[in-house]
Amino acid sequence: MNIRITGSGAVTEQPGGSGEAPWFDPAEHLGRRGWKYLSPPTRYLLAAGHLALGRRHDDPPLTGGGSRRLGVVTGTQFAIAHVHRRMDDTLRIEGVRGISPAEVPGFSMSTPGSQLAIASGARAFSVTLTNPVTAGLEAVQFAVTALRTGRADRVVAAATDQAPTGGDRRGQHDAAAAVVLSAPDPAGSPRAFSGITGGISRFIPQNGDGAPEPAALTRSGRRIAALTGDAQDVRLVVSAPAEAALLAAAVRDAVAGAVAAAGGSVRDPERAVTESRHCAVSGMLELIALAGAEEPALLISVSESGHLTSIALNGSARP
Repeated sequence: MNIRITGSGAVTEQPGGSGEAPWFDPAEHLGRRGWKYLSPPTRYLLAAGHLALGRRHDDPPLTGGGSRRLGVVTGTQFAIAHVHRRMDDTLRIEGVRGISPAEVPGFSMSTPGSQLAIASGARAFSVTLTNPVTAGLEAVQFAVTALRTGRADRVVAAATDQAPTGGDRRGQHDAAAAVVLSAPDPAGSPRAFSGITGGISRFIPQNGDGAPEPAALTRSGRRIAALTGDAQDVRLVVSAPAEAALLAAAVRDAVAGAVAAAGGSVRDPERAVTESRHCAVSGMLELIALAGAEEPALLISVSESGHLTSIALNGSARP
């Protein structure tokens, strides 16, 4: 069963931004009130979620059966890092009296996703995944599984991050993105975006010199390539931080070789590796970019530790 992407939305700070979020106007996306005590990643996620669902900030949440069959799953890496740092500094310098009660709920990693679930009226489930780099695509994989097992009729798969500041920033930028996924309509509704045919997560151990373990790399390449069958001219995108560039290149070569061995082909494999500049949101941004294309595609997020998650698209939302 192919899963349809029926909507998408994203807000991003582009490279060269100041990191102070002048690029994002909360009032434009969230109205004039109600967001003062929400962290920036929560605001970004609400904006992206509203865009993906095609709703305004002042639309009432879903109710009834539609509410009970809508789920939310969010991937993030640094969504509350700033909140934790600020609270830690405040507790050490001022003590507990320096903490505003209105800010305390923001201490939880699940706060951004929970706020999106509340705003949209999603009552099927609200889940937050927190693996570095790959969490955005893991949210998509979780959503696909939930739809295939009947846990929901629609799922908002999303990611949000506020990049680390100072010396830890490492060229990363703030962003949030979301897609709405649903099972194919038996009545044959018009196709809007690509269909997702499957996904997989793997871990590739690295040797003492930092090189990926060859046997594990080969196995992972074959498993990922199997998601496309023998499709021709597959678009391959491997998204990874700069620190994982060598591993990403090795994954690209392993997957492209496995696709060719299975009788398929990859288009321009030398251009497949892209630098993830938006933390765990990068994979979701790449997915949105690929979703409207009429072509089979493999999208892979790779972390420095060797964890990778891949999503396959067939270029069509028809069953």
